[in-house]
Amino acid sequence: MPYWKTHFRIKRSRFNWVTWSNDMTRAPQDNQLEVCESEHLQRDDTVHTALQRQLTPLLTVYRIIPQRAIRMIGPWCFLDHFGPVAPANYRQFNVAPHPHIGLQTITWLLSGQLLHQDSLGYEQPLRSGQLNLMTAGRGISHAEVADHDPDQPLHGLQLWCALPPEYEQTEPRFDHYQQVPKFSLGDCTATLIVGTYVATQGGHQKRLTSPALSFSPATALLLQTPQATAIELALEREFEYGLYVVSGTMTALSKKVRTHELLSIGANRTRLTAELSADCTVLLLGGEAFEQPVKIWWNFVSASEQRVRQAQQDWDNHHERFGRVANYRAAK
Repeated sequence: MPYWKTHFRIKRSRFNWVTWSNDMTRAPQDNQLEVCESEHLQRDDTVHTALQRQLTPLLTVYRIIPQRAIRMIGPWCFLDHFGPVAPANYRQFNVAPHPHIGLQTITWLLSGQLLHQDSLGYEQPLRSGQLNLMTAGRGISHAEVADHDPDQPLHGLQLWCALPPEYEQTEPRFDHYQQVPKFSLGDCTATLIVGTYVATQGGHQKRLTSPALSFSPATALLLQTPQATAIELALEREFEYGLYVVSGTMTALSKKVRTHELLSIGANRTRLTAELSADCTVLLLGGEAFEQPVKIWWNFVSASEQRVRQAQQDWDNHHERFGRVANYRAAK
């Protein structure tokens, strides 16, 4: 029997709640080995449409990367956009413990409430504007559930950052950040989730740095504006970049990019002018090209296919490397 048939399960009640032991936005069709690699400084301006997946009747997920046409942006090997889901429909949201290796997971909520639990003993609520960052390293397991009685729609982004080969076996850890840098970029509010950004403020340049732990040169910057505006973004020449439109419409490099679309702009740029519609939210992702392809299978990421396969065997055999999420309570 295929692995997912024994490990992926959906239960429904009058709340249409869901329990599954895959990662928060991974579906049964993700049960295949994928090879992801950077564009290696390719300069382009291509629009990619996210792949829509109906994880449950009430939870829609938009997979931006990886997909056939674009596998990675720098070290970023995974980006999903989930929701929004009304509070009544995720009050018993329950993602059972599942494993990871070789990556960092970044969970960012635009609205809603979740609770992180892991095999290191952490139990951390997450709200909009806060950052949960888990470094899997050689192995960790965690669960995600609805926290208390949510009163906002569940809407957010989940990103994976591949660890460089020399850090794949690092000790697992979990970090929570109550806040990350925010600043004005024209009429936009810019939130620096990961990495650094050189902002011009009062005619002077200032390098801002997120406190988020990072193992590779990379940036994740969220842009939000209530009104139509034009902005100029400062870019690192060595970084590959992509801009994902969470909501609204963006025009850049003569391309119109709509909600659930990503504009890949490659590297070798230091500036980019973008026009944003009213009520627009855009995620800028960038990073140095990853030196070698990574393999992704289920929730495992590694430059070594053997490590991926070994992790799968270890999880099936309840190996101690993944620990136990002691505080997790299965949904009834």
